[in-house]
Amino acid sequence: MDKFELKNLTFDTAGILQKDGIRIAINTDSPVIPEEYLPICAGLAAKAGLGEEAALKAITINAAEILKVDDRIGSIEIGKDADLVITKGNIMEINATVAYTLINGEIVYQGH
Repeated sequence: MDKFELKNLTFDTAGILQKDGIRIAINTDSPVIPEEYLPICAGLAAKAGLGEEAALKAITINAAEILKVDDRIGSIEIGKDADLVITKGNIMEINATVAYTLINGEIVYQGH
């Protein structure tokens, strides 16, 4: 690896921190790893011990809470922004496909 900060890279870290009671969020280092790979990063952390529910929270509500924007985004609730991706299959697995994308409550993409 060319990046020094990746010398001891492991996907175990998120699960270790979460088990110690630390609220975690997962992000990519875009543009090096594009944002569309965020669910895969969460899936890798889930597989390494974080668990699927905690991994989903790490890319949704936890991230919103840490950034203090959870009053607008991060969970599906009345009054929040309604930008959603609905997939066929588990979004954290490589074979998932996008079925629908909704922005502001409107379908902007429908898969085949």
